[in-house]
Amino acid sequence: MSNDLRPKRASDIWTNRLWILAAVLGAASVVSTATIIHDTSRQRAALHSVVRSTAEQVVAVTGSHVEILAVEAFAPVMAWASADPSNESAAAALARVARGISRCKCRDTLGATEFFRYDVATRSLTRIASTGAQIPADARSAALEGVARRESDRARTNSALAIHFTVGRELGDHAVLTVAQHDSVGVPSAIYGAITNAHLFAVALFNDAATRVSLVDSAGRLASLRTMGFRVAGPDSTTILATIDDAHPFRSSIRAVGPLDGMTITTALAADQIPIRTDISSDQRLHLGVLLVATVLVISFAVGSSRKELLLATARSDFIASVSHDLRMPLAQILIAGETLTLERERNGAERRQLSHAIVREARRLVSIVDNVLLFSRSGTKRPKPVLRPLLVDELFNDAIEAVGLAVEDAGQSIAVRAPTSLAVMGDRQLVRQALVNFVDNALKYGVRGQRIEIGADHVSPTAVQLYVEDQGPGVPADERARVFEPYERLVRDRTSERTGSGLGLAVVREIALALNGRAWLDEASGGGTRAVIELPSAEHVGARAPSPAMT
Repeated sequence: MSNDLRPKRASDIWTNRLWILAAVLGAASVVSTATIIHDTSRQRAALHSVVRSTAEQVVAVTGSHVEILAVEAFAPVMAWASADPSNESAAAALARVARGISRCKCRDTLGATEFFRYDVATRSLTRIASTGAQIPADARSAALEGVARRESDRARTNSALAIHFTVGRELGDHAVLTVAQHDSVGVPSAIYGAITNAHLFAVALFNDAATRVSLVDSAGRLASLRTMGFRVAGPDSTTILATIDDAHPFRSSIRAVGPLDGMTITTALAADQIPIRTDISSDQRLHLGVLLVATVLVISFAVGSSRKELLLATARSDFIASVSHDLRMPLAQILIAGETLTLERERNGAERRQLSHAIVREARRLVSIVDNVLLFSRSGTKRPKPVLRPLLVDELFNDAIEAVGLAVEDAGQSIAVRAPTSLAVMGDRQLVRQALVNFVDNALKYGVRGQRIEIGADHVSPTAVQLYVEDQGPGVPADERARVFEPYERLVRDRTSERTGSGLGLAVVREIALALNGRAWLDEASGGGTRAVIELPSAEHVGARAPSPAMT
C-alpha cells in the first residue's frame, strides 16, 4: 500500500517526532524556568549568608549586653574599685548595688536573687540574698562551689574570660553570672557570682537583641526581626530558651565566645524577614522566552499535524468501509451469476446473455476500483509514469463507453458523445481511459435515474483540449469543488448515500492530469448538473515544442 494507506506513514513519523520535540522543549522550558526562578544553590547561599550574619549579630549584641550588666552588677569588686572589701561585706555590697539598680525603671537589670563570693585560696563560699541577708549552706552551695572552681580555672588559663554566664543541669532553672577577681600578680583570688532565673534572663536578653539587630534589603528598607526565634542551650545541652517553630524555617547555630562562651545559640528567621531578591537577568528572560516560543510553535505544528492525521485516519477508515462495500456488491453479483450459469439454471438464452453481461459489467467495475486504488497507492511515493503519444479523442471515448456501457444501461441511464472528428490529445491511453471512466462513474452514482450523460471534447486553444463529462444531477457547490479532489473527501450530503464510493475517483483523476501535464476541475453543467473536465495538451501542436519528459 502507499504511504497514505500503510499503518505507519512518513507523515505519522514526522508527527511523532514533532510531539517528541515538543515534549523535550516543554520539559526544557519547565526545567529552565524552575532552575532560574527557584535557583536553590544561589538562594541557599544567600539565605545561609543572611541567617548566619543575623546570628552573629545576635551573639555579639547579647555578649555585649551581658558584659554591661556584669560591669554594673559587680562594680564594687572590679579591678578599679577604690577599696578591697572584706570577705563578709563584699557579697553584701553587691546586693546593695543590685537593690539600687533595681529601683531605676529606665534600664535593664540583672534580676539577681542572690550573690556569692568564693575565696579561691580557702575554697570557702559566702552567699548573700538580694535583700542583704546571709544564706546558710544548703544543697545549692555545692553546685555553686563547683561553678566557682571551674571559673577559677578558666580565669587562670585565660584572664580575658573574666566575665562568664553559666547554665547547666546542676543549676536547675537558674543561671550564674560570674566575674573573676585577680591579685597583684594576675592570679584569681576570688570569684563573685550573681544568681538569676535562667529562662527569664534569656527572654529579656534575646528579646532586647531582636530589637537591636536589623537587616536592610536592596531597596534600603529595614526588615523587622522582632519575631525571630531563638534556641539557647548550655554546654551540656540544657535548653533555657526555645521560641523556634515551623514559622521560622531559616536557621543558623553559633557556638558563642566571650561572656557566653560554651553556649550554643540558634537564630531562626521567618520567610518574610529575609530581604532577598532573586531577580531574573535579561539573558535568562531571553533564554526562557526563546524556549517558550519554540515550545508553543512546535506544539502548534504538532497539534495541526495530529489533527490532519486524525482526519486522514477517519477518512481512511471510511475509505476501507466504502471500498469493502464497492467490492462486495460486484463480487456478490458475479458469484450469483456464475453459480446460476454453472448449475444451468437460466431459463433461456436471453437470461444467459443477461447473466454473462452482468459478470462482465461487474468484473469491469471491480477492475476500475482496483485500478483506482493501485494508482493512488503508487502516487503516495511517485506519480504514474505515462507513455505519452497522440491519441484520437473518438477512440478514447469508445474505450470509456465500452467500459461503462453495461453499468449505464443497468442504471437506467443513457450516454451521448459530442466531439469534433479527428481531434487528438497527447496522453497515455490507459490513464486517460481511467480518468474518463471515473468521471462517468461519478455521474452514474450521483445523477438521477433516467438522466442523459454527455461525454465530449472542446478544442479550447491551439495547445489544449478539454475532455468533459456532464450529468443532470444536483451538482457540486462552487466552494466544495476543489475539496472533492482531495483523497477520501466527499460531500456531506453523500456520506450517508447508498452509493458513497471510495472517495478516490477524483483524486486519481487529478493525479492522472498532473502526470499528463494537464489539469482537472469541476464546473456547473448547462443543465444544472456537474461538468467534470480534464484538460490535456493538444496533439496537433506537440511538434512545435519538445516532447514532455516521463514523469517519475
